[in-house]
Amino acid sequence: MNKQKTYLKTFKLLFPFLWPNKRGDLRRRVSLALICLILAKVASVYTPLILGRSVDSLTELSSGVNLLMLIPIALIISYGVVRIASLTFEGMRDALFSKVSQHAIREVSLTIFKHLHSLSLQFHLNRQTGALSKFIDRGTKGIDFLLRYVIFNVVPTFIEIILVSIILLNLYGYFYALITIITITIYVILTFIITQWRVQFRRDMNSADNSVSTKMIDSLLNFETVKYFNNENHEFNRLDVSLKKYELAANKSRHSLSLLNIAQIIVIMSGITIMLVMTAFGIRSNDISIGGFVVINAYMLQLYQPLNFLGSVYREIQQSLVDMENMFNLLDEKSKVKDSLKQLKINSKTEIKFSNISFGYDERRTVIKDISFEVPNGKKVAIVGPTGAGKSTISRLLFRFYDPTNGSIYINDENINSISQHSLRKIIGVVPQDTVLFNDTIHYNISYGDPKASEDDIINAAKNADIHNFVISLPDGYETIVGERGLKLSGGEKQRVAIARTFLKNPKILFFDEATSALDSSTEKEIQKNLENMSKDKTTLIIAHRLSTAAYADNIIVLDKGSIIEQGSHNYLLDLKGKYFEMWEKQKA
Repeated sequence: MNKQKTYLKTFKLLFPFLWPNKRGDLRRRVSLALICLILAKVASVYTPLILGRSVDSLTELSSGVNLLMLIPIALIISYGVVRIASLTFEGMRDALFSKVSQHAIREVSLTIFKHLHSLSLQFHLNRQTGALSKFIDRGTKGIDFLLRYVIFNVVPTFIEIILVSIILLNLYGYFYALITIITITIYVILTFIITQWRVQFRRDMNSADNSVSTKMIDSLLNFETVKYFNNENHEFNRLDVSLKKYELAANKSRHSLSLLNIAQIIVIMSGITIMLVMTAFGIRSNDISIGGFVVINAYMLQLYQPLNFLGSVYREIQQSLVDMENMFNLLDEKSKVKDSLKQLKINSKTEIKFSNISFGYDERRTVIKDISFEVPNGKKVAIVGPTGAGKSTISRLLFRFYDPTNGSIYINDENINSISQHSLRKIIGVVPQDTVLFNDTIHYNISYGDPKASEDDIINAAKNADIHNFVISLPDGYETIVGERGLKLSGGEKQRVAIARTFLKNPKILFFDEATSALDSSTEKEIQKNLENMSKDKTTLIIAHRLSTAAYADNIIVLDKGSIIEQGSHNYLLDLKGKYFEMWEKQKA
């Protein structure tokens, strides 16, 4: 049942790309490719007949029969022309269909990529990046194979078998046609049975390959951690375990393939040998000419090539379907956060309201417990508290990475669950605690805040984030490559790049999640001034561990164990001598 589901899902996915509704040029290419396919098969079927007739004409010529040399020469030339035509039409077929198959790969890859970006944060926190990359790579290659070979090899091969059987039946009798059909039937059944048995080995190879890729990429991404703990040998041993599993599965796959090839050769050569022995007796009784011997041998060899390829195609189809299983499973992943098409109404005022919000990543543990607060238009509200109090969870709820278990979040009195995530995130600028940069230039990473921004705007954003002078001091300036995840930059430099691109985005709502946590005290004061300038007259929500970052806020909310225990201005909370005062004294000390 699962296999049938996979087949149906495959063809349901691929059919629109074979006959795309909005691309008339691609449909014409498919039509022309099919015409070339038919012409190639017609020429292929006639080739052995012309060859046999040429042999007969040469035999008659050598026996002294008074024939013009023109006849055998014409037949030989015809054989060459038909053979060239067959191969030419096959080449034209592949050339015409190439654009269709490549377009399909592009569209499917883009569809998968879009789908992955539509999934919720929970999926991406649990994903294994190395395995995910393999899923997509092997899946798209499998699609290319199915599009290219199933249409132009599997179906035409069966048509050719039927035509050859009819020709042998008419020319040489039903015994020849019967042996041809029996040989091919045994060949196909044997191929399918052994190939089906081999699928498990391919699945084991894929599983081991995914494990190898995941461990390798994970280890390289954590290169510094490996060095810190001198665990190179531990990483080598972990990888070698998966490599051994892959080696074992690959050997089983290769051995079973050899068994299949030997079985196929035995079957097809047995059929050819039987028919040629019968032909020898036919020549002796003058029922068949020597040319007939050549024709029968040529037809069987001609069928053997696509049949042998058919075995390979079937194996590859099975393997491609196995390869695509993981990719299709990605398409089956559903986002736990439901989106809406409604656009958020933008006006001069922007207010945020959390109303009775409760949330937990696991239903057995509640992280946020029935909290309510407001961020008035143009005001700054800071949320502080000890580690694990639920501060960063609030940012994820506001950004709709998750939906609250209870309660609602409003922007300008609109429930954010009822508006599109795109329109919501468009008006929010975030400076995260853990800044991850693209492995590209500093210029690209800053311009990511607004890809259409001018050069002057990018430089001004860098100046506001106090990173411009540092950038121009580098040998490559703004074209400096920051490395994987921005590892070539220090923590403070990465965070200032993040601040710069948020400056560039110029959002209506600002969200600072420990925005200065990676900065030294001197730089922190400078950045705080810049953050104050950037957030002037803007609705701002600040998550802060350093209370000095929150001191200038209009309202400070103190979270502890997911609940609001205090709130008010900096001076009010100090006078209250509660949790905030306790935290302030500890940090001051």
